[in-house]
Amino acid sequence: MAAALCAAAGCHSQKRPSPPIPARPAAVAPAPGAADAGPPAETGQLAWEKRDSDPGALDRAVSLFEAEARRGPEPAPALLGAARARRLRIARAEQYPDPEASTMGADAQECAADAHRARAGAGIEAEALYLWAVCSAIWSRMQGFTPLIERRGELTAAFLRVALLDPDLDGAGAERELGALYAALPAYAGGDLEEARRYLLAAVQRAPDDARNHVVLARAVAVKAQDRALFREHLMVAAKSGDALAAAQARALLERERELFGGPAEAAQPIPGGPQKLP
Repeated sequence: MAAALCAAAGCHSQKRPSPPIPARPAAVAPAPGAADAGPPAETGQLAWEKRDSDPGALDRAVSLFEAEARRGPEPAPALLGAARARRLRIARAEQYPDPEASTMGADAQECAADAHRARAGAGIEAEALYLWAVCSAIWSRMQGFTPLIERRGELTAAFLRVALLDPDLDGAGAERELGALYAALPAYAGGDLEEARRYLLAAVQRAPDDARNHVVLARAVAVKAQDRALFREHLMVAAKSGDALAAAQARALLERERELFGGPAEAAQPIPGGPQKLP
């Protein structure tokens, strides 16, 4: 009877079904953030900071700085960076046994042009003027002594101005360059070996840890004056320097001691190891 009543009522023994489980919402991908954007694009400054560890960094620094100067509203800092990088590229090229003179000449021209344009920027007059004068002197010397003689007045004035504005710039660079200029010029055009010695000794005194001052003093003054003691004293200091370029120059000059002191020096001879004349 109970079974019949249950059947008539439609009851059954199965459990009531569970309510449906709501579907889990699809995962939403996170918006890309700084962590997913990859490394920042290289800038001229970043490339410049890698110049000693990455063989291609110096070339990239030149290109990047000049691209930044073309794009930016204030081009002076980037132009100054490009001039610095080109000047260093010239110094490195001089270390090769047979440097490419045309490439060095082009770098010297562009370095001087960039530095000249950078002088319009506030607060960088000394370095921009210095790089303009350094690179202009390199370019003039590579054309022969006539262009250097013709520009000696403006180059001397520029270095004297830098020596007043920032005498410590680039390891007493203004005094070092004045000494090199006085040594390179022939006597009839204002060359003066004693003035060269005075400026270079002043540079050594101001920045004794900068090996370039010792190298230029030995190369520009000691060789021309045929002063072996001065030559050896300063090149031995430079050869032990942490500046790889200057140390290499010093060792190369020491190896040539017999050749360099084999005869009388001429005031108008090219400075050994300096930029070569363009063909």
